[in-house]
Amino acid sequence: MSTQLIEETLEETGTLEETLSFASVCRSEELETGWGEALLLDGAQLALFRTESENFHATSHHCPTSGAKVMARGIIGDTIVDGQAVATVACPLHKEVYRLDTGACLNADSPALPVHKLMEVEGQLWMEQIK
Repeated sequence: MSTQLIEETLEETGTLEETLSFASVCRSEELETGWGEALLLDGAQLALFRTESENFHATSHHCPTSGAKVMARGIIGDTIVDGQAVATVACPLHKEVYRLDTGACLNADSPALPVHKLMEVEGQLWMEQIK
């Protein structure tokens, strides 16, 4: 969603929360590049990431294989898939590598890592609310 569309919608309705069912999670400068942070939002444990390319991603904090709450401590990186660089996180327990954009596991026959829509608007990170 473009910043212009968000601004136009905000003028009509008042707040981003009311307009899009997005929740404010943090300021983008609060996330350190190349690291993850754990977040509790509406009872859900999530992991937020800021990649070296300055992109932001949100996933479940639970390892898809074991259920352990460790993904925010995963190893951030990237790999080439179909000729394109994609951001990844490796589970710190089992080293399965997951795409941060789709959650697909790239190196094992493991369930996908749930991912959540995250966007930055004027330095504020907003995440689509979990229903």
